[in-house]
Amino acid sequence: MRAGQRKIVVVGAASGIGAATASLFRANGDYVLAVDRRPGDSPSDDFVEVDLRNPDDIASLLSDMGTGWDVLAHVAGVPGTHPPLDVLTVNYLGFRLIAEGMLGLMQPGGSIVGVGSVAGMAWQQRAADLAGLLRATTTAEVAAWQAEQDPNYPVYSTSKEAVIVFAKQFAETARSQHGVRVNTVSPGPVETPILRDFEQSMGKDILDIVRTTVGRHATVADIAPVIAFLASSAASWVVGQDIQIDGGFANSMLASALVAV
Repeated sequence: MRAGQRKIVVVGAASGIGAATASLFRANGDYVLAVDRRPGDSPSDDFVEVDLRNPDDIASLLSDMGTGWDVLAHVAGVPGTHPPLDVLTVNYLGFRLIAEGMLGLMQPGGSIVGVGSVAGMAWQQRAADLAGLLRATTTAEVAAWQAEQDPNYPVYSTSKEAVIVFAKQFAETARSQHGVRVNTVSPGPVETPILRDFEQSMGKDILDIVRTTVGRHATVADIAPVIAFLASSAASWVVGQDIQIDGGFANSMLASALVAV
């Protein structure tokens, strides 16, 4: 590492938004540790193989990574075509365990950025329903909670709602006790290799409505710079926020509802 170089962890760096984020940080001169289930094509200074479904993998990562980190960009996620427990453990619990575990390893002034989704935009209405999940800190506890839920409610939405609510709650502790900012970004549909999985799990007609409303799906180049901004000193007064990056789709629905009222 060079003197003055930021130390950044990108979880989910092998493909899609994570790869674009890692590439952007590296192009800006940062030291990048890429974390994923498999190596990818994005440039990085080091790589650690981690399966977020395995808490032992996460514990090993945290015990070996040392201190002095400036940024955690946690981008990893799987669509709703995966088994429900995998969706919850990868998308929510994995983010939680790594964010909590890294907090004491980070520099004051550091930043944690998680990835939610516009699929989690009902988090305010669902906060009470998610309380049990937000108390779960192990795979077994997550599985027990999910077993009691409505199987017709999309588990992907649940996972992203939990990411957003957890990040907002965690942001106060991280800021007040460690000087670390926590925020999330919530993309709409993005042209990545798993977009077809989202069409299958959410319905292609629904995603087509989103595209028609705003003109196109996002690309990774629309998302990665917002993550980089939240990780930068330019966002030093942004704490506990969820930034929707959806071309205005969610706002169009809100605006329509306000007009109807």
